[in-house]
Amino acid sequence: MASSGNRLSTGGLLFSSVALAAVVALSSTLSAEAFVSPASHRSPAISAANGCRSSGSITSATTLYNRSARRKDKKKKKRRSFVIDEEEEASGSPQSANSNEPILLGGGEIGFSGEVPDASKIPVATTTSKDRPPKKSKLDQELSGERIQEDGIVGESVTSAASVSDMPLDPGQAQPDVTTVVTDPDTGIARIQQGKYVMDKVTGKAVVLSSLGPEYRLAQMFPGAPPDVREKYRFDWATVTVPEMVERLKEACTVPLKSSSTGKEWLGIPPHPQVSNPAVDFVLANREFMGHRMKKALGRLKLRAQSQFQKEEASELRALWKHFLLLEDHISAPFRQIMVNAEVNVGPNFGNLDVKSYCGGELYERAANYLVLKSMVAHWEKKYNDALALEEIPDDEGMNFMAQLYTGDPKRYLPDPPIIFRLSEVSRIVVMAQKMCKAFVDEPTLFDDLPVEVKFVEKALGIQGGTALRQFMLEEFCPENNIDGASLREGLGRLYQQMFNMQIDPYGDLTMTLWNLCVASGVGTEEARDPYEEYIANVRGTKYEDNPGFFQTYTFDHDKNSLVRFLDSAKVIEKGTAGSAEDVARQVQGEAFQLLGFDFGGGGGDTGSIKKEVKVEEKRYVVPEDRAIGRPHMMGWLDLLGEDEELMGGNDEGTGDNEESFEADKWEEVKA
Repeated sequence: MASSGNRLSTGGLLFSSVALAAVVALSSTLSAEAFVSPASHRSPAISAANGCRSSGSITSATTLYNRSARRKDKKKKKRRSFVIDEEEEASGSPQSANSNEPILLGGGEIGFSGEVPDASKIPVATTTSKDRPPKKSKLDQELSGERIQEDGIVGESVTSAASVSDMPLDPGQAQPDVTTVVTDPDTGIARIQQGKYVMDKVTGKAVVLSSLGPEYRLAQMFPGAPPDVREKYRFDWATVTVPEMVERLKEACTVPLKSSSTGKEWLGIPPHPQVSNPAVDFVLANREFMGHRMKKALGRLKLRAQSQFQKEEASELRALWKHFLLLEDHISAPFRQIMVNAEVNVGPNFGNLDVKSYCGGELYERAANYLVLKSMVAHWEKKYNDALALEEIPDDEGMNFMAQLYTGDPKRYLPDPPIIFRLSEVSRIVVMAQKMCKAFVDEPTLFDDLPVEVKFVEKALGIQGGTALRQFMLEEFCPENNIDGASLREGLGRLYQQMFNMQIDPYGDLTMTLWNLCVASGVGTEEARDPYEEYIANVRGTKYEDNPGFFQTYTFDHDKNSLVRFLDSAKVIEKGTAGSAEDVARQVQGEAFQLLGFDFGGGGGDTGSIKKEVKVEEKRYVVPEDRAIGRPHMMGWLDLLGEDEELMGGNDEGTGDNEESFEADKWEEVKA
């Protein structure tokens, strides 16, 4: 992309639309146990085992409820449920041979379909239980490439993660074009509803891939900068420092601005969410040098200035930080869209080793298909290792219990986990994932012409040791692919930055593997130098003078009913030291009173002393030393920017008096 001076652009890259199919599976909620077709229940007469009834007109809904009431009066009579199965139909019983067969209404009630008015809420059975397909197990859903279906939760698939923060679609609801934030009507909590397409945050619309052909789409997937732009903007990695990179980034992002109302002109960063072409060119020219490490460095520098009460500098760094995050999202959006398209190809075909039938296509599509397959393998291999570790951890108390807690996916502790995590099940998935990826690599028409950095990933992961890896890269791989080592390392670094912008689950495992390859392949070169380290790793002490990325943290006066205060005051009841049941109940009751603000248990404890302690705490809160660890208390610098902070409230005049309010702020303590 050529630089265009100071021209503003709401695009920055070429896009055109790609459609993804989204299917919403709905499940029936009929409560009857056995069903037959309602078309056969139009006769007004029926014979039953306990007598014969006939009716010449449609009975009202109250008739059903009156019959139910009469049955309930006969307390000694046992209720019977009626089930129509295939054996009865095969035996030529009157019910199966006659079109006047009974049907089951809600609760096992016998009646006529004609007796149920349209407005009735009683479900009418339509099919037999034998006709309904059995519900798939979670493993079967995964093996068929489907998402695990759970009420209120978006379950995982072999290529997509489960997420309790995602809001599933309601029955009949169409999937939105782009991901949006919605409010859960049951809890009032904001949740994410995934869209069919990736949203470009600059345009606020779905990503548009180029209509000029597959080569342009490949350029969108792995964007670069022309030689003149690289010469103008590229860092000298052997000598560049973080302050220099930040200053040059700021210069590239600064453009002439003009107020439409007052006509005032000045230089600054474009208003969110606009980006300039020079800023996009600058980031592309230094793609492998920036990415997530620049994000961390800008964030720490902003917090450092803020902790030193340098408001103007902190505000400028925050604006630059936010703008760089926007640039990263904008540049990586086409890559993410192409990867989503690949998920649609791979996921539903899980277990199909004829990968050529669904993983073919243009070069950019095959590259994405491979990355999805390789990410799937890395993800499920990690889950297999976690499941294996859990099997080997002894089931007892102490450190083993803690090891069980932090090993593996914590979503397995949900009441009905929307994931697969048991060793016997995970092993089946990981073996098939490995076979699918191998089948792709073994097919020359799919793999052999992929970008060299993508092919290197496959070759390099089979080599043990950094020295052997670098020897293979320089002596075999680079000559075979007509590329030098520096260019390969640059391409590998750019691929890593693109993958880092994907969601952690399931792409995080392969992304970290790519980072390890970048580090191992760069040993002994200038790429091994890392100027970010002293800013983001706290390797030079915990003082402003020693550590350029240090900022002083502090403790807060948390609300008296907060979970932090509750945990601060909770006492650990060690095994064998709990005392009597009354002592344990008294402690738990006191802690619950402090957290919830009311007593329970019928006066089982001395609530008067508890209230007295709470009243003392309201005057002065002392943070426990093991959590304070010598830090100062209530420095207040997090509020320095006031409403300028993204998560803070504030009015348009900038006075900072109109803070964000919550419903809980209006609650009042009920006086007894």
